[in-house]
Amino acid sequence: MSRFASKQFFALIVLSAVAAVICGSSTTFHYFSNLHAQVEITTDKVLEFPIFNETQTEAPLLTPKILYSSLSNDTIVGEVLNNFSYPIELVRITAIVYDKNGIITATGDKYVNDYLLKPGSRSGFSIFLDEPLPGSSKYVLVASFEKSDDTKPEALLLSIGKNYKQSNSFRVLGEVINRGQNPANSVKVSGIFYDNEHKVIDTDYVYTNPDIINSNKKAPFEFSFYVNNPERIKSMAFNVQSDEYSLITNSTQ
Repeated sequence: MSRFASKQFFALIVLSAVAAVICGSSTTFHYFSNLHAQVEITTDKVLEFPIFNETQTEAPLLTPKILYSSLSNDTIVGEVLNNFSYPIELVRITAIVYDKNGIITATGDKYVNDYLLKPGSRSGFSIFLDEPLPGSSKYVLVASFEKSDDTKPEALLLSIGKNYKQSNSFRVLGEVINRGQNPANSVKVSGIFYDNEHKVIDTDYVYTNPDIINSNKKAPFEFSFYVNNPERIKSMAFNVQSDEYSLITNSTQ
């Protein structure tokens, strides 16, 4: 046999052996394909990150402060504080959920209920996950945002009316008055609902009806949602914004 034919025969044996190992062992180990730059595992297996030594950056990343959050069944609720000296917008919260063994089981993200957060203001968020999760689940929240140049002058006056606690639901009514010189468009009211320890039970937002309010005119709004034992709700926080204006926060508000 020539030297060239010997090399071909040897290469064929090697390739056959590799193919036999891959086919015969696909259920016993994770096959990493360098050829196609992908990772392949069977559906009844999990693949964890290798453990690396954690490193610290020179300065912590700036992020809005998450004041409180909790996981209940299939939803994570909480509130965020703008702890900067400037307004921020497009604040988004991303949740990563792990089981008791540290394996990722769910993820989700949601923008907070207010488009613009002025310095010192809060906003609620509610992240719906795809399925109910056990109480032993752990989660990590990551906040992202953009610095805003939008000032939105204060011109919207908020009035809160009666609330109704029924067997499994909660309702609260209110009105918004536009004190600005121009119409207020897309008037949005956000709410955070707390228990007696000021822990967030639920968050939501609604638009006034109609959502365009002319100068010195008003429009009503209503929050109505399901909640287990509505008597737990002891206090509420509201904010209102339009495309042009923000909430009036002087001493008479």
